Amino acid sequence: MQSEKSQEVTRRFFEILDELVQMGHIHFMNDFYVENNINSRNIYQLKKDYSRDILQLEWLSILIEKYKVSGDYLLTGKGKKYKKPLELIERPKRRKYVKQKAVVAVPA
Repeated sequence: MQSEKSQEVTRRFFEILDELVQMGHIHFMNDFYVENNINSRNIYQLKKDYSRDILQLEWLSILIEKYKVSGDYLLTGKGKKYKKPLELIERPKRRKYVKQKAVVAVPA
């Protein structure tokens, strides 16, 4: 079980993730999980119950390094959320999903 302070960090983690999706920096939450090798089941469990001891420091570092989120804000809730304005942070290119045709073996 996480302490109150740890739960606040978890709340800020999800707050930032939601904001990045709304601003278009993350297209789909699932893409974020897949690209960063995060088990989505853990995320869903944590989102339901912040007291679960699931949040990984690596997830915070992804936000800090890739999306220029302020580590001070994530950990303490003080200061600016981002090191630079969101408008200046490069947005990822949309992935194109190609519908694959089913290959059917035809008996000779």
